[in-house]
Amino acid sequence: MQQTLEPNTVELQAANDALRRLRPAPITPATNRYIQERLGRAIRQRRRMLDMTLEDLAQHCGVTFQQVHKYESGLCAMSASQLWCIAMALEAPVSYFYDSLSAPELWRKEDPHIVRD
Repeated sequence: MQQTLEPNTVELQAANDALRRLRPAPITPATNRYIQERLGRAIRQRRRMLDMTLEDLAQHCGVTFQQVHKYESGLCAMSASQLWCIAMALEAPVSYFYDSLSAPELWRKEDPHIVRD
């Protein structure tokens, strides 16, 4: 005779709650803006560290200096290929720009930059 084990409802609920807390927040317009602003700040900081002008970076990436300014201000989203080009021009890995975004900061419920339904 095979014995079946009934799952403990309390344990299952606790496990589900733990998994739910680990899931990233959905990307909302507010979250997207926050990420763009943080990436832009990291780009500006690195560019200034290298004493590079907006014009220099723009020329290397084939865009206008106004476009680079929009990226740095978080006013405009950049493509992955554009971020790669910027990273190469600034002699940094792409991951360097994401270091300013910590996972707990974006995942935890109490983060003021996350808008949840």
